[in-house]
Amino acid sequence: MRNFCAAPNCTRKSTQSDLAFFKFPRDPARCQKWVDNCRRAHLEDKTPDQLNKHYQLCATHFETSMICRTIHSSPYRTVLRDNAIPTIFDLTSHLNNTQSRHRKRIKELSEDEIRTLKQKKS
Repeated sequence: MRNFCAAPNCTRKSTQSDLAFFKFPRDPARCQKWVDNCRRAHLEDKTPDQLNKHYQLCATHFETSMICRTIHSSPYRTVLRDNAIPTIFDLTSHLNNTQSRHRKRIKELSEDEIRTLKQKKS
């Protein structure tokens, strides 16, 4: 399992945080809602079992009413309600430019810079 949140623009890691992380559900209908809400194209072709095994979301993507703490283990364990769907995402920059983190910026050269480069090549 990856140790970071699968949500776009989220940099939280389960290894560095006391924040709860939740695996994608195995139920196909509910899992599809999670994928739809995440809006991550690379998750769409994965099966619920693959998503459950390899991906997770941190608690910040769920309404507080969807999260409950239990006393089943010590210390208190954080769990999701059976019908929990993630609804809190920062999709603004993700939707505007889906490959911004993977694409190098190309600097536009001025005419003077182009002439200088051509002269250096000659």
